[in-house]
Amino acid sequence: MKTTRSRGTLLARLERLESRTLAAHAKITVRFGHLRQLPGDYKGERHVVVTKELPEKGENWVEFEEVPGPDTHPGPAFIHGLPVDIDVHFVGPRPCGRSSDQRPAGATG
Repeated sequence: MKTTRSRGTLLARLERLESRTLAAHAKITVRFGHLRQLPGDYKGERHVVVTKELPEKGENWVEFEEVPGPDTHPGPAFIHGLPVDIDVHFVGPRPCGRSSDQRPAGATG
């Protein structure tokens, strides 16, 4: 049995195998959490920070908060084009500036 592969073909195959191996060993972290937003009337730059690490129950739960100003740690980390950290934000209604026990005029409940 005679196999004649060019050096370029072998190098290309080796590079493909190496990239698959590196991608398979990359650890991806997924964090879940509720996002506390800035008021809707806030104008300006904002970014999200982790305010609290919650006890792990099979998943990585945290609390996120939107804060004013530019991000001091910009850009997510990537390995071979894949994100290393993925944050999943659960977003509720925006705060409207009233305290939680105040109701708008005419509201019942």
